[in-house]
Amino acid sequence: MVNDAYAPELLRSLFRYDEETGRLFHAVDRTGANKRIYAKAGNLADTARDSAGYRRVSVRGDGKCHMLYAHRVAFIIANGGIPAGMQIDHINAVRDDNRLINLRIVTPQENQHNYRKAKGYSRHARSGKWEAYIRVDGVRHHLGLFATEAAARAAYLKAKARYHPSTPADLLQAA
Repeated sequence: MVNDAYAPELLRSLFRYDEETGRLFHAVDRTGANKRIYAKAGNLADTARDSAGYRRVSVRGDGKCHMLYAHRVAFIIANGGIPAGMQIDHINAVRDDNRLINLRIVTPQENQHNYRKAKGYSRHARSGKWEAYIRVDGVRHHLGLFATEAAARAAYLKAKARYHPSTPADLLQAA
């Protein structure tokens, strides 16, 4: 059912997506087995968040409740689907900003390129200098040894711009 839960027709029948705000709303009243209305049409549907900060919506089917990522639901409603093996990335890295202009389709590897905490430099124990390095297709490439942390960071950022072209521009700026 999980793959079926992401069916565009189902999602369009359950939710309305506001591309400007990035929010999802219930398209129809949501009722339980006891005929009680749990959510009215027009109410926000993406109020739940997971521990990582992603908005979630729930879809019932096969007697189960499936929690779906709101950014995936929004992208599917707006574009009709997500190709197999691809992911939806938040360009500005704000996990609850699901505006259509902030969502893009990327490979899993491209999605890894915009981790905020990633840095391709560290202190080189034997030389006492700063070493810069970058991973390209799973292979670590040595970029050199540098006298200062700033120089190692600059070398890493230059290589990141070249080898990871999907990296958001704000991550490529020197500190």
